[in-house]
Amino acid sequence: MANEHERLQAFIGDWSAEGTAYGADGDGAPWRSVHSARWHSGDRFVVQDERANGPFDTLSFLGWDQERETYFSWSVENHGFNREYLVTVDGDEWTLTGEQERATITFADDGRTQTHHWEFRPEGEWITLCDRVAHRVD
Repeated sequence: MANEHERLQAFIGDWSAEGTAYGADGDGAPWRSVHSARWHSGDRFVVQDERANGPFDTLSFLGWDQERETYFSWSVENHGFNREYLVTVDGDEWTLTGEQERATITFADDGRTQTHHWEFRPEGEWITLCDRVAHRVD
């Protein structure tokens, strides 16, 4: 299903992000990160490597699951967490949904900006985890 794979092109490139990260107490702290996304061989899956303040390093894989007929993202990070998200797409908006975290990533029409809104539920209720805006680096 080439069309499903081709839609992942939106993530490809080098990005620099700034925003605010929140803990369970709701206090905000500055967020800065860089991430790069590239095609894995075969142009079917995207490998994304993110380095954020803290340090907080994440390696993610995005793709189309033909058996489940859905996009997915698998993510591992340097504090030992691993997550799977099911991903839906509506125009320029990608929604990642996991058991403990969820996110909306909206791409600007020019393809040079990603706006991220992440939520988590440390005690059963969804609260904001972080908000950030990433810009493509040339």
